[in-house]
Amino acid sequence: MAHIRSFRGILYNPRKIKNIAKVFTEPYDVISSLEQAAYHKSHPYNIIRLILGKRHPADNSKNNRYTRARKYFADWIKKDILLRDKGENIYIYAQTFPHNNRTKTRTGFIILLKIEDFAKNAILPHENTRSYAVQERLKLLQETGANLSPIFALFCEPQGRINKLLSRHKRGQRPCIVIKKDEVLHRIWRMSDKRKITAVQKLLRDKQIFIADGHHRYEAALNYKLQMQKKKRGAARAAPFNYVMTYLVATDDPGLTILPTHRAIKVKGGFKLQEIISKLRKAFELRRFSTSDELFSYMRESPAAARVFGACFGKNKFWGLKLKSAGIVYKIIDEDKQSFHKGLDVSILHSLVIERILNIAPFEKNIYYTRDAQECIKLVSEDKYQAAFFLRPLRVTQVKRAACAGRKMPHKSTYFYPKLLTGLVINKL
Repeated sequence: MAHIRSFRGILYNPRKIKNIAKVFTEPYDVISSLEQAAYHKSHPYNIIRLILGKRHPADNSKNNRYTRARKYFADWIKKDILLRDKGENIYIYAQTFPHNNRTKTRTGFIILLKIEDFAKNAILPHENTRSYAVQERLKLLQETGANLSPIFALFCEPQGRINKLLSRHKRGQRPCIVIKKDEVLHRIWRMSDKRKITAVQKLLRDKQIFIADGHHRYEAALNYKLQMQKKKRGAARAAPFNYVMTYLVATDDPGLTILPTHRAIKVKGGFKLQEIISKLRKAFELRRFSTSDELFSYMRESPAAARVFGACFGKNKFWGLKLKSAGIVYKIIDEDKQSFHKGLDVSILHSLVIERILNIAPFEKNIYYTRDAQECIKLVSEDKYQAAFFLRPLRVTQVKRAACAGRKMPHKSTYFYPKLLTGLVINKL
């Protein structure tokens, strides 16, 4: 099912850039406005100018953040700031990082993945997307003609043959990129051996691919492919626009880590705590805690099968919420909702609590997403938001089951950690 190709990646030229670590960023969708400004100041060739350029009041159809990205990209190639590899490679990408008092390493590889419509079940999403975000990434793709950052996707191969192949190759090679950023060590190795590349292609051929991160960019690439097929009728199946740059990692990789994304909520029309508590008691067993530490201990110690999450409804007002029974969800939530969807903490939180009890639509701006629980607590304590909800991390098996069932989770259901650095490898179509 999965068709992959090696490619001639475009990489930053270390001979032109003294401190190469200053040109890379996190993915565009986790960069705040303050971080965006800081990246613009950090280095004249920072990848931020391509993926998240500044907007100007005088912007128009001929001069905007996307057209400027195209000009920067062409100029940097012309000046050899960016160099295209002479031969085709698979790019092995390892990230070593601290987590829960341990050091972990996640190892995957960057390739070109053939783009397929989701209906074919070869490549499966697990989250809903926002149309405006897809359109923004599509505009950038149309202007630059390049994949500036990889999709992050998973495949299942319990035998671990691909990981063993990658490990053997790494032992005999020196990495071409070594960068430490925010406690994460990033390393890239080129793999150009055709026999090894062919072996990886064969091992993946019968695998389904699950998108972990980059749903908007994948949909943008799919739309771009359809546009180009109409424009260039009769183009070969191997045409560059039929593929998208993708980072693949095995679901059994020991470094694969998912963190929860918490929610801070602004409630319309005043916040009536006792009324909300009364409504919550119909579906949940509620426990009051004096501190966030007590709440988080309760969440950690609850059985994995329990549907549990936490809440903060004011300064030092913490609650643990445990669903009384799955049947309650079926009675309260419309029957046209998908059944597996209802079995996840994040789905119950959104469908039952945020949408029904608090009357907030899924994509409204008064939901703030963050993986920093203490940030949520601070926002509520300072009365900037009226409520915060804390989730336990999803398991990889849950993500895989949702994708296989064709059921999408709410926005920001997963946070695969650490994020991939943007700018390490670029694919020119």
